[in-house]
Amino acid sequence: MNDCVIINGEVLMNNSDKDVGKEKAIGNKDNIRNENLVMYVDKFLYYEEVILGKSFNTIRSYRRDLLQFMEYLDEYEEIHNFEEIEMMTFRSFIAYLNSPQKLAKEEAKEKKDSQKNTANIEIDDTESEIEKIKSIEDMEELNTKMSVKPVSKRTINRKISALRTFFKYLQEINVIETNKASYISMPKFEKELPNVLNRDDLNKLRHVINTEKITGIRDRLIIELLYSSGLRSIELINLSEFMIDIEEREIRVIGKGEKERVTFFSENAKKWLIKYIDEKKKQYENYTREVLIVNSKGKKLTTRSLRRLISGHVHEAGIEKEITPHVFRHSFAMELLNNGVEIQYLQELMGHSSIAATQVYTHVNKTFLKDIYMNAHSLAKE
Repeated sequence: MNDCVIINGEVLMNNSDKDVGKEKAIGNKDNIRNENLVMYVDKFLYYEEVILGKSFNTIRSYRRDLLQFMEYLDEYEEIHNFEEIEMMTFRSFIAYLNSPQKLAKEEAKEKKDSQKNTANIEIDDTESEIEKIKSIEDMEELNTKMSVKPVSKRTINRKISALRTFFKYLQEINVIETNKASYISMPKFEKELPNVLNRDDLNKLRHVINTEKITGIRDRLIIELLYSSGLRSIELINLSEFMIDIEEREIRVIGKGEKERVTFFSENAKKWLIKYIDEKKKQYENYTREVLIVNSKGKKLTTRSLRRLISGHVHEAGIEKEITPHVFRHSFAMELLNNGVEIQYLQELMGHSSIAATQVYTHVNKTFLKDIYMNAHSLAKE
């Protein structure tokens, strides 16, 4: 308890600690634009340090690992609240840790920092090593000694442990309903199959939705769009009619940094889209083309309401597995992979900035294919 103090959620170090000056390397929350998520990290660190009395090293480790996760959510997933996080989000994060993009990014940063501030390079006999630099080749040799190594299983397990503890805390203070991080396996989590919808599940959902009402027409449109387009829940509720070409069955999705991608939807989705827009014009005095999916009062639907309406239909249909809006996205990816779509095209359709996020689905697909092989081939078990 004497090694650090937390004031206003900030981890402060004892000046006598030998690691003074290295705190910036632990994690820089100023790089994360989603202040709401970071705020809960600060609250968690305060709770663990002051209330539970965790050690300085534990708090420092938590801070580093959790801010790295928040940076990942901010940079690659476009997730803005904790309820949007699914099991696949955690898997994608772990896959990202050892992706070429991440390792190259960290190595470039370390080299840049080493060239800016060589006096702080932490290697044995630093001064003598620097004095040996007489050429570009000498600098490259020194950089090689400092190159970033792939993340070890031990480190991955530590990060998973931090995420489990943090999300347990979020559940205890009622920020989230379910702690999905508690289900992450160590260390073979990447081989677990995510929940996906099959055609039977989809037909059951179609059957229970009452399309006599406008809200039923809306809900039918939602499941058809999610299943056939691979939209994220936040992308769905942010859709406007101006972003959709109904005849071409195309959606222009505005992603992070105003980046655009185009995805497509089915004939079924087209049919219910036309019907829903027609009914909205008739029933809502506040109808506007600026918002596609609305609640019963004609106002923009929230992500929480989206989750609840899907959960309600899943329960009514008697589907026992957990189905969230993001499961439709998993199902979209698996449908394309199982039908031979190459991963780089899937990455474009999914809107992944990093191929590492898309590669998670290839691991799942291989597991799925292996199960089929083991059950079907006569010599597989001999």
